[in-house]
Amino acid sequence: MAKTTTESEPLNVARKILARHLVEGDPAKDAELGIRIDQTLTQDATGTMAYLQFESMGVPHVKNDLAVSYVDHNTVQIG
Repeated sequence: MAKTTTESEPLNVARKILARHLVEGDPAKDAELGIRIDQTLTQDATGTMAYLQFESMGVPHVKNDLAVSYVDHNTVQIG
């Protein structure tokens, strides 16, 4: 079982980010959390799959403060 953080222990960076974006749930328990996403970073292979998943779920649009897609493969088509 993963170690939980007590109030006397300092929070690491990941726990600080989760605490700031927490919408529902308890980070101290081993359960799902609801968080507010304000930034995304995708790349050309897995990012496309994520976009297709949103489309298949019928999500009309996704809005956040900053979305970056890193495309590092150049595909050239001839003909």
